[in-house]
Amino acid sequence: MRIDMGQSAMSGAPRENIFVAIDDGDQRLGMAAVVEYVNHQMLPDRPLNYYLIIEAFARARDLLFGAAFTRAMMLRRKRPELPARIYASCSPRDPERLLYFTEQGFRNDDAEIVARDILKNGDWGPKPPVGCRLAFTNLDTAEQREKLLSRINPYSATRHSLDWLEKARSNPVFASIGVLEEDEILGEIIAAGYGAEGRVLMMYTAPRCRRRGVARALLAGARQYLYEEQCRSLTARVWLRNASAAAFFKAEGFQQTGQSVLYPGMDV
Repeated sequence: MRIDMGQSAMSGAPRENIFVAIDDGDQRLGMAAVVEYVNHQMLPDRPLNYYLIIEAFARARDLLFGAAFTRAMMLRRKRPELPARIYASCSPRDPERLLYFTEQGFRNDDAEIVARDILKNGDWGPKPPVGCRLAFTNLDTAEQREKLLSRINPYSATRHSLDWLEKARSNPVFASIGVLEEDEILGEIIAAGYGAEGRVLMMYTAPRCRRRGVARALLAGARQYLYEEQCRSLTARVWLRNASAAAFFKAEGFQQTGQSVLYPGMDV
């Protein structure tokens, strides 16, 4: 068995961060990739992150994990000034995969939680701050869609692409809503709905505008829009590590209903 470098970039990782396991008969046994990203806004305690993607048959997993982990540590040493974390992902319904990572020294201490709220007529929440207004984001042109992505990506744990946005827009119900002060966007929420279920896909508030009620006004706008489009519940997915977002949705009446993804990892 041998490890080859990837032939092209994929999954947000450059070619040099991709590894492929090949057996003696030149059959592919799996792949691993390292995605590096820095997010001071969402993850201020450990803004430097290395996400390991490992998809392989069991006999190649150790080799690929070793290659990916070694690469992540090499990258980490280039940025010693930033607190960092290496992590992977697994389904809550896959205990064998979780056990594998914990046996490598990862801790099962982070996850994406699902929180849910029941929408009630008229129970939307506060209006925008004085001097501000709610407005739907115009996404008719490719340039407008690119600009939206450039605004939301600094506040996201993973880079959102045009494909992601087009998939979101293909939902029966979709809206991107912003709070504006004159022509300046203070924050935005992207929401979608299918049947009676609405979802918060992304929300951010510009750092200098926080604690002014912008986030609550965004959520109120999404609640009203989704209710008028026949949605009767609203779900949001939040990283446990994003403590401020988790606290916000809890304060807004959302109840945790489960975990969608586990993120075992280690601080380095």
